[in-house]
Amino acid sequence: MTFDPTWNQENYESTLAILLTAIGFSLFWFISMSKVIKEKFFTDGKGITTWINYVIFQKMTGVLFLGLIPAIIVFSTTDYSIKDLGLNANHLDQSLLYSGIMCALILLLNYFATNKEDRLKDYPQMRVTNWTPKIILINAFSWAAYLIAYEFLFRGVLLFLCYSSLGFWPAVAINIALYATTHIPKGAGETIGTFPYGLLLCYVTISTGSILVAFTTHFVMALSNDIFSIYHSKEMTFSK
Repeated sequence: MTFDPTWNQENYESTLAILLTAIGFSLFWFISMSKVIKEKFFTDGKGITTWINYVIFQKMTGVLFLGLIPAIIVFSTTDYSIKDLGLNANHLDQSLLYSGIMCALILLLNYFATNKEDRLKDYPQMRVTNWTPKIILINAFSWAAYLIAYEFLFRGVLLFLCYSSLGFWPAVAINIALYATTHIPKGAGETIGTFPYGLLLCYVTISTGSILVAFTTHFVMALSNDIFSIYHSKEMTFSK
């Protein structure tokens, strides 16, 4: 193989997408998980408001580095539109069918998976004892904002730009590789699960041209994980 570092403009889109994903997620992770920043939030103790503010900070950090900044860079340096990158309602009937089947399975699996001590130590992220409807809504909206940004980057920017430049299987391989890597800190179980789930989401996203299924199923997964964790927890309860 001959070494040739010459820049090829045809590689711009895939190169940009991969770098935006790697750099964006790295910045999000190290800032949102910073022990120094967390200590500043919890200087006065671990009250309800503090936990809510801290988790919202984490989610909004994701919105910034996974959504807003990548969107500005992509839309200012390429000809792609929001719709081109999956933020649309294309093939809505197919998306709703996929979402319904996948969400039903996710709810079933999450109900049993959350009844484990190792899961209950980490979920929900807001370590609030009494979960009122207001707190549940705040948690849901913060998840929604974060996951729109997350799926826009992974199943929008990364998948569609690589698919356009490299074709289906290379784009899927890159997507799953980075997606799985981001889940390594969450343990072997979640990391292994990203391979079949990631493959299915890539197929559905490209076939429908929309990230609707990816967002919907990911949102249901995250929110139900929290709700079921509260239900199974011996320390947390639902209250009015």
